[in-house]
Amino acid sequence: MRRALVAALLLVTGTVSIGAAVVAGRRVTLISDIHYDPLYGKHHAYKCTKKSSPVWGTPGCDSSPQLTARALEDVSAHNTSLVLYSGDWQRHHYSRSGLEPATLFKDLSQRFRNITVDGSLGAIAFSASLGNNDVVPDYYFALEDAATNEQLSYRVDAMLEEGLLSPAEAAVIRKCGYYTHELAHVHVIVLHTLLWAYRLEPELPSSVDDPCGQFSFLKSELQRVRAAGKRAIVMGHIPPGLNAYGVLDHGFRSAVEDMFWKEAYEATYDSIIHDFRDLVAVQLFGHTHKFTLLTLPRNGALSIIVPAVSPIFSNNPSYLVAEFSDAWAMEDAVIRYTTSDGVFHSGLTTTAALNLPSGGLQSVSDVRAAITRLATNDTTWERFLTIFCGGEKRLGVFPKATCDDNCRYVVVCSMLENNHSEIQRCVANYTARTPPSSEDARTSGGMIAAVLIFSFLVIGAGAVLLLMSRSGQTTISWENVSSLVWWRSLLERQKRSGTVTVSDDAEAGEREGNS
Repeated sequence: MRRALVAALLLVTGTVSIGAAVVAGRRVTLISDIHYDPLYGKHHAYKCTKKSSPVWGTPGCDSSPQLTARALEDVSAHNTSLVLYSGDWQRHHYSRSGLEPATLFKDLSQRFRNITVDGSLGAIAFSASLGNNDVVPDYYFALEDAATNEQLSYRVDAMLEEGLLSPAEAAVIRKCGYYTHELAHVHVIVLHTLLWAYRLEPELPSSVDDPCGQFSFLKSELQRVRAAGKRAIVMGHIPPGLNAYGVLDHGFRSAVEDMFWKEAYEATYDSIIHDFRDLVAVQLFGHTHKFTLLTLPRNGALSIIVPAVSPIFSNNPSYLVAEFSDAWAMEDAVIRYTTSDGVFHSGLTTTAALNLPSGGLQSVSDVRAAITRLATNDTTWERFLTIFCGGEKRLGVFPKATCDDNCRYVVVCSMLENNHSEIQRCVANYTARTPPSSEDARTSGGMIAAVLIFSFLVIGAGAVLLLMSRSGQTTISWENVSSLVWWRSLLERQKRSGTVTVSDDAEAGEREGNS
């Protein structure tokens, strides 16, 4: 009853698009990176430690209880068939909060449990991955380690108690953080992509080619999907590809510093997905806090990086409502976002932002072509920036609070390639083809004019000195230069010696040519 009243209230206040509620196929909520901070506005909060801290989103801080509740109320009001959460439940530096290991997962699991869905896929239609901030300390996951397994079990038990996992799913995820949620026509394969990241601690030896057997698990699950004649949604947290924010902050350095996953793991993953690309409806990730699409050639299937609810990196709190066909082909997604008042609005659809036709996300080649156009089409680029930043253009999401041509090319190329060298080559190719900006052109024009003026002055001074030499004058002064009589005397003497001048100049030219 309470959820029905919430949905009705949001509809009346205009926060939900009525027209968007009636669509063919399936509608699925894609949400990520809430980074819930139960201590928001208190002493042990992450950065926002004052009672006066704005609850609807403050750059540099994670999600308050109020923002978390409002976002999930908006999700409920849309009454989708399925909710997919791409990880990072916990606030940043959870280990410093003083909270018990399971406290946040219990709280947020209850909130996820209370989301209203349309019931077509069950009363609880929910899957979630674990993020790099869902382990303690951040990025830490030691294989076959008792303390790591205990920490994971606290979180799994919280999800199991609220019905977000079945006992069979819980038994699988306890091992290493991955599992499969099976639905009638689609399997949601949930991966723990932290295992493949450069930043994983403790670092894995290079001899470990399949951490926790996750590649074997992925391949086996996709084989099951093919045998059952179904589709698959593959979901994790840390995405493959480039850490674009880091490159925009520091420039290109090395693959270890610039890429999210180890190259060997990225190549193995891409090879598996490429072999089953006809079955993969979409790959979903989070972590970057900004909306992007990946169309990676050696992968072959579309990936979406879901925007964040947490406003920590100056993005608007946002999530996606996606449309799938009855055959579980992804067709489109609209961004839902709030600014500073806690009211969520519908932004652009993905196809509108990329200037694609309705249902245009079904063709990876069409999406890739549209992303390529972002590098040169200013209008489309400006539209894309609105969903990239969380519903509206916010240059604060970039490390230098601006995005010039190089920034633009880095963002575009990060969506086209996931090999470090290929990304750099892509950026270099676009840079080489870029005409100078209007400011550069004005600067170049000014320099040319200055050079010409200086040249004329030098030539003029040379001519005056030559005339003085031939007239026998050796002194130049302001009194002479300002005297018309002095200039006339120079010119008259030049006329009398004109034939000599020509002869002397011709002889000089012959000497230079024979030297």
